[in-house]
Amino acid sequence: MKNNLGSISLLVAFGGLVLFEALLRLDILTHQGWKIVTAGFEAATIGGFADWFAVSALFHEIPIPFVRKHTNIIAKNREKLTEGIVDLVTNKWLSPDVIAEKLNEVDLAKTILDFIQQPKHQQNAIGLIQNIVLKLANELDNPKFADALQKILREQIVSIDLASPLGTWLEKSIKNGDHHQIWELIIEESSKSITNPDTKKLLLSKLKDAADEYSDKGFFKKTALFLAEKSGGIDLNLIADELLEKAKELMMEAKADANHPIRTKFDEYILGFAEQLTSGDEKSTTLIQNLKERVMQHVEEEKVIHTLLSRSKETLAAQLENNETPLMQFLISNLNRMLADLQQDLDAQQKINIWIRETISEMLVKFHSEIGNMVRSSMMKLNNKELVEQIEDKVGNDLQYIRLNGAVVGGLVGIVLALLKLL
Repeated sequence: MKNNLGSISLLVAFGGLVLFEALLRLDILTHQGWKIVTAGFEAATIGGFADWFAVSALFHEIPIPFVRKHTNIIAKNREKLTEGIVDLVTNKWLSPDVIAEKLNEVDLAKTILDFIQQPKHQQNAIGLIQNIVLKLANELDNPKFADALQKILREQIVSIDLASPLGTWLEKSIKNGDHHQIWELIIEESSKSITNPDTKKLLLSKLKDAADEYSDKGFFKKTALFLAEKSGGIDLNLIADELLEKAKELMMEAKADANHPIRTKFDEYILGFAEQLTSGDEKSTTLIQNLKERVMQHVEEEKVIHTLLSRSKETLAAQLENNETPLMQFLISNLNRMLADLQQDLDAQQKINIWIRETISEMLVKFHSEIGNMVRSSMMKLNNKELVEQIEDKVGNDLQYIRLNGAVVGGLVGIVLALLKLL
């Protein structure tokens, strides 16, 4: 009923005019008061028609000669209308000052924290983190990324001074005795290598080479060695076992005794080397520099970086499969702890609020024109018919009251004028 309010009011006004005019002309109604009523309906009809034309001319073309060019106002003036709306939105309703004022009224940090701490939203945040990390992980084995990382690594290793820090660390470790466990580990592994059958084969081979070289030095040496081997005076296999056994005993003694001469001698050598590194000895620093070059050459030739990144990609992908993996449990627990800490830290919340407001304000100033561009783009996507329909849909009902008011006010004015004429 509301959408047809203007039309109903016009029909009532026009119907009343026709009815009372007919009754007056047929002398059915003869009192002067009925003329005043008829004049009211006449004026209401004129006001209703006038407002019908005014409202309709906004949205549609009225096919009346000479007048039609001033109808369909919205479609014909859509560019002015668009720019007017853009100006109103960007400079009045959503100006930087207005938005900044509204932001100052909101505790953004607390709002965000309360939002994220809700189980549903927290799970969404975790899912977002998973997706971001997974997308990054999927690019880890990209050859371009590996080459770039290798280039950065080379530049950093070449430019970094390893000699002095390494010397300081070695010197400190030896003086504090922090290196003993390393020596024990090295000695233990060396002992295992001694008992390896391959080690005995290698040693036996070297002993045979030494015996052959000795026999080649003269007839008497060759004869003496031949007789010793045939008589059992020399047993290379037994000699190899004895040498290995003695070497193993020496290793065990060195492992058990931190002050063993072998370990002491090594400590003195390493300590001297450390002091040379710390003091900037050219020979020692050149050794470290060459070592760095060899390491980088090996890394490049063996494609170590690419291999490590490929393995890291597989590991990360496996760790991101579900929330029960160690990595995801670590992320979830730390996220919860961070949110709990922030919830209690009012100073941190205030800093976050300031940062968000300043960041948004800067972005508003920098990209404020985009608000107008979005409004302009949205309106330009509509053709004339769609634009008119959308505006009419939003304000059409209220415009019906204009037509009703036109009929009512016109009718009242008509009655007043008729009374004045009668008087």
